Amino acid sequence: MSGRREKAARRRATAGTAAAGQRAARPYALAPVIELEDAERSRLFRRNAVYVIVGAVLFAAIYALLSWLKYRAYMDARFDLGNMVQAVYNTAHGRFLEGTTGELKPRQMSRLGAHVDPILALFALPWLVWPSPVMLLVLQAGIVATGAWPAYRLGTRGTRDPRAGALLAGAYLLYPALGFLVLNEFHPVALATPLLLWSFLYIEESRWLWALPFLVLAAACKETVPLVIGTMGVYFALRKRSLRPLILTVAAAAYFTVAVWVIIPHYNGDQSAFIARYGDYGQGAGEVIRTALTHPGQTVADLVAPGNLDYWLKLAWPFGFTSLLSPLTVLIAAPELLLNALSATIYQRRIEFHYTALEIPFLFAAAVLGMMRLWRWLGGGFRRAEKAMPGQRVRRETLALLVLLAALAGNYAMGPLPFSLPGAAYDGRDYARTAHAVALDEAVNMIPEGAKVSANNNAGAQLAARRIAYVFPYFADADWVLVDEKHPFFYDREDAHMHRLVLGQLVLDNRFISVYAKDGVYVFKRVAANPGAAPGGDAPEAAPTPAVSPAP
Repeated sequence: MSGRREKAARRRATAGTAAAGQRAARPYALAPVIELEDAERSRLFRRNAVYVIVGAVLFAAIYALLSWLKYRAYMDARFDLGNMVQAVYNTAHGRFLEGTTGELKPRQMSRLGAHVDPILALFALPWLVWPSPVMLLVLQAGIVATGAWPAYRLGTRGTRDPRAGALLAGAYLLYPALGFLVLNEFHPVALATPLLLWSFLYIEESRWLWALPFLVLAAACKETVPLVIGTMGVYFALRKRSLRPLILTVAAAAYFTVAVWVIIPHYNGDQSAFIARYGDYGQGAGEVIRTALTHPGQTVADLVAPGNLDYWLKLAWPFGFTSLLSPLTVLIAAPELLLNALSATIYQRRIEFHYTALEIPFLFAAAVLGMMRLWRWLGGGFRRAEKAMPGQRVRRETLALLVLLAALAGNYAMGPLPFSLPGAAYDGRDYARTAHAVALDEAVNMIPEGAKVSANNNAGAQLAARRIAYVFPYFADADWVLVDEKHPFFYDREDAHMHRLVLGQLVLDNRFISVYAKDGVYVFKRVAANPGAAPGGDAPEAAPTPAVSPAP
């Protein structure tokens, strides 16, 4: 090499060293945006896919185990796990979604008279192989875990980097509301979370035929799902500047109308009992909608109530508030957010319950898009196209890691996992096997399969796999009655006074004798025929009539 070339090489090396020193001195200086080559992206996608799959399997295994432990410890109940068990059991035995209502005067009714969630009937097939409520809990954990894959693909598509996509999929699995969703017994609407994520992914990719089965299955999870599907159609019409997605909106609106005003009244004989949760706005679905629209002052006041603000905060911060940077995407969940915000039932505004199922998919999608918007803004691309960015100030995978850490912090502060953390909803003691649970097991095992039974709410899930299953305090037509004094449920809510009152009626009723008593758990057996007119066993007239499935 000539002397001139050596000097030029030294100058380039010196300049590179100086530039590196300047970048080290200014760690947040703009750097060039370097996109991955197709081959490198494919290689990274395959490698990170392994991490996502392992994470999903761990999620399914951990939450299936915790769900089983909750069930074994009688932390689940007739409302709502028992309702699902009875509907699946009856479907498997030729009685489509039939169940016993939890009313003062119980009746046999199709579940479609309470919620239009026919996807529940699909579980009748695995029930024939594994006839246990645990089957529902395990399958729910596994199905929800599959949402990690569309989350990974959405994250990779949005960031164009599989490493960032895998981190965002991890944030999905660690999101506190998702863990609570799985642990909140079993609800068909929980299955809509991964189904809607798949739908969003395929529509984003303009693969409508692939999205269609997921949209249909999601709509079959609950009658309110078509509301968010219809809103998603409007969203994609705006996003893709096309009228085609509005076909989805029209179809979803039609299905919602039929579900609420045709299917539920047909099977119920009346409107859904859940309309009572919006009694401040009217007595029927149509009146509730009109009042909410024509009295905006009342609606806005309810929306900004402290309980709603706290609920929305707990939904937003475990994604590092990045969802709020894509507000149009968040608005897909607006129908469900409004239903929860305006309800008189406080459980609809707590992340520990299943009412977040239709919000999680779009909060996650908004987090992906919002994170990329933040990345662009930090790179000087505020109100500019991405191609006009001067450079990147923070790497995309770094921002994705921060979102993951926010989700991890959410578990620490609020989380569903049973660790001794400041905000843990459960700890190891909640799942422990107690002497009281053993007594309940002994009582449950005394009751013959198929017998008409009345049981406390907390033991109702274990005894729901039969055609007729009443809820204590109703026992007039039951052959067996299980009562738990330590958990004095009056239908789905604890009321010690009313519980004692009805238990006293049962003890004095000469049609029943006590055959088991241990640790506050009692079993009564019918020894005399029901004359049909005996007053015993009817709930006191002063008691409020519960809904068909009033539990949170």
